[in-house]
Amino acid sequence: MSSPSPHEELVWTVHPAGDKPAHGLAVGAVIGVATLLCWRVTESLTLTALAVVFLAGSLRSFFLPRLYRLDAEGASESGPLCQPRTLTWDSVRKVSQGPAGLHLSLLHSTSRLVPDRGLFLRTPGRRQQVAEFVSQHVSCP
Repeated sequence: MSSPSPHEELVWTVHPAGDKPAHGLAVGAVIGVATLLCWRVTESLTLTALAVVFLAGSLRSFFLPRLYRLDAEGASESGPLCQPRTLTWDSVRKVSQGPAGLHLSLLHSTSRLVPDRGLFLRTPGRRQQVAEFVSQHVSCP
């Protein structure tokens, strides 16, 4: 595999519920059970509808696809029902690898007192390619 040149861009889409339909069904079942429990406890259509909206909204990154783009300027994430997020390469202070992808952090070190406003790049099936692209553009460890 050849390394990307500085003029190339890397674009991919991640859709966890679409990639793992069984997990999607399980999460959908949990939402269904929570809806039924909410209805049984409150017997309020309004509260039950609000509970479903909040629960489904909190899981939007699982149910809806995310588009990731890496280019010479930086990294970005976009998707339906969310604000596009962009990080320039010169603002990245730390890159961490996890089991599901790479985290680009604006902070040199993590702390519970200071929230990290970085960007997590989900990399199913392309971790090495994304890591190489990031390492070409970020000079931090």
